[in-house]
Amino acid sequence: MEAAAATTLRELTAVETALVGGGEFTWGGFFGHVAGGALAGGLAGAAVGGVGAGPGALAGGLLGGIEYSVSGIVEDFF
Repeated sequence: MEAAAATTLRELTAVETALVGGGEFTWGGFFGHVAGGALAGGLAGAAVGGVGAGPGALAGGLLGGIEYSVSGIVEDFF
């Protein structure tokens, strides 16, 4: 029974650490892309006129965050 519960501990290699830690992902980079997308979307919405700045900023921020997340996955696997 004790043999079944025995584990072996070892340190992770640099490659394993990058995979577990998310690789190149940083919160600063993520929020930078969200802010950039919100700014661009807000400006585009304001150029249309009316109340387009708010929804444009929201959509731009979402797209900026999605782009950052997906680009990290694409770079890692393709």
